[in-house]
Amino acid sequence: MGAKKELTIAQRNTICLLQQHGKKYRDIANIVNCSLTTVSDTIKRFKETGSIDSKPRSGRPRLFTHQKYRRLKRLVTPNGKI
Repeated sequence: MGAKKELTIAQRNTICLLQQHGKKYRDIANIVNCSLTTVSDTIKRFKETGSIDSKPRSGRPRLFTHQKYRRLKRLVTPNGKI
């Protein structure tokens, strides 16, 4: 199974607009170049929440910013190289 890509805001807008204009899910999937399930899920989320925004991701926040991580790496390794 390949990596899944998130739809862009433009694609989500297009899906919702085409659905409101009466297009079939299969036609929308062909136009936007995504799966039928993706179209269905996007429209379902729009109907439930009234928004096309993605759901917030769960997960532990990072402890270090990118800059702090580089600084720590320079302190720990000789010449800052791994």
